[in-house]
Amino acid sequence: MRARDQIADAIDFDMIFLVTTLMLLVMGSIMIFSSSYFLSKETWGNSTIMIRNHLVRLAVGLAIMAGLIRIDYRRFNTRAFVLPLLAAGLVTCILCFVPGIGIEGGHAKRWVRLVFVTVQASEIVKISLIFYLAYYLSKKSRNIEDFTNGALPVLGVVCVNALLIFIEPDFGTTATLAIWSLVILFIAGMRWKHLLFIILGGIPLGIGMLLLEPYRRARLLTFLNPWEDMQGMGYQIIQSMVAFANGGFLGSGLGEGTQKLFFLPAPHTDFIFAVLGEELGFIGVIFVVCLFGIWIWRGITIALATNDSFGFYLAMSAVTLVGLQAILNMGVTLSIFPNKGIPLPFFSYGGSSLLGVLVVSGIVLSVSRGARI
Repeated sequence: MRARDQIADAIDFDMIFLVTTLMLLVMGSIMIFSSSYFLSKETWGNSTIMIRNHLVRLAVGLAIMAGLIRIDYRRFNTRAFVLPLLAAGLVTCILCFVPGIGIEGGHAKRWVRLVFVTVQASEIVKISLIFYLAYYLSKKSRNIEDFTNGALPVLGVVCVNALLIFIEPDFGTTATLAIWSLVILFIAGMRWKHLLFIILGGIPLGIGMLLLEPYRRARLLTFLNPWEDMQGMGYQIIQSMVAFANGGFLGSGLGEGTQKLFFLPAPHTDFIFAVLGEELGFIGVIFVVCLFGIWIWRGITIALATNDSFGFYLAMSAVTLVGLQAILNMGVTLSIFPNKGIPLPFFSYGGSSLLGVLVVSGIVLSVSRGARI
């Protein structure tokens, strides 16, 4: 009995959330290996380079997640932690534009070289905003109905960060942060009329930002009719739809997909869900969607069961942001939304994205230790 009690005391976090997280990571690792096999061989001369890099990052991320689980999340509920973290996100975004530090890729300056590692600035911003919103709303939630003293400061901070990300440029992450912040503010008690006012004001602004660059206009027109430019802007989404069509109900078999053979651009990152759809079929797609659904449901359950408002907003903000990213990515690959270049959490190849989602998972599991589930 004593040994059993000791084990129970050691495992005092939400096991359903943890198991679902690990299942998503396993599925993601399998799909990264499959989708990157030929690309890795073509690029590096070794078909296992990319999966090995991924597994190293995964090991680091799991260690960070394990450490966060054992830390009492209430320790983060201080200005001394939140404000420097917020500043770190802003500084990292600014460093993207500094020659020799910022790294350009695909005509975008989204990465920063810090000593021996390269990080995507927006991932640091996401983590900093999760903690900032939780900290601010836990203190000011009673004033949230007052737009000037409640919601406006939050929107101001989010807009500054979003603007820096927008000029990288990264319209997809900018739009994601905007939608996410409004969802959290609404959950916190923002009035309907304030929310409606922001949405009505934000729609023309969003359209203006969308039409500002020719390639964004092209993406929108491609979304409406990808067949008009089949070999140009419409090529990627058409190849994605072909992948899902090839997969059918049961899929072509793990590793047997053909679209990843240099037909589908970005098969290991933004469009890895299409590779999954081809190889594992409708059954595999539904299974992964259900895993994300369980992850989000359990995260919300943890948030609702917390003893304090900081834990509630911390878990709710974290789960909502990751869930929104997953929905947008899947929607893009299925041609439900225009292409935004948003990675699929747990699945897309990339160290910053993977570490970010594991930090988020560690935070939610830390909150679950004090939840009354």
